[in-house]
Amino acid sequence: MKLISRSALIGAGSAIALVGLPLMTRFVEAAQAADPDDLATLNAAIQLELAAIKAYADAAKTGLVSPPVLKVVSGFVADHTAHAQALTAAVKAGGGIPATAPATLTYPGLKSEADILRFALTLEEKAATTYLSVIPDLKDRTLAQVAGSILGVETTHVAKLAEVLGQHPYPNGFVA
Repeated sequence: MKLISRSALIGAGSAIALVGLPLMTRFVEAAQAADPDDLATLNAAIQLELAAIKAYADAAKTGLVSPPVLKVVSGFVADHTAHAQALTAAVKAGGGIPATAPATLTYPGLKSEADILRFALTLEEKAATTYLSVIPDLKDRTLAQVAGSILGVETTHVAKLAEVLGQHPYPNGFVA
């Protein structure tokens, strides 16, 4: 087993609290020996997480989001921040340069809290299906395990948003 330095975990911050030190340590260890394609996948995931953080911040600035929804949204932002930190630490540990710009999003007209929640639901569904689709492609199974852990959080976001909107989050019983 390859030892990792403390500096390899710096920047993982709240990700350690989210997934725990043992899993985060294995994640960073795996990233140190990661295939370049795996690092590219992790970097793309960073961009998605940063886009989610930006979208929620932009939504909060509209003044259309009620305090109870803002409370839930801030929990989502904390999750996305932890994911971005963990992914950034892994890319750095693998010798890569982590993405710093969010993926480009096209915002629909956001004229009400319901519009914002529908847009957020779309973003969270996209995140969940993206993580689901990349898990089989990750060559390192530890990296896939962490992606699966993040997938679980993203599907929780989907379920919470769908519930607020009065929708069934997975009408066919599966994450599409």
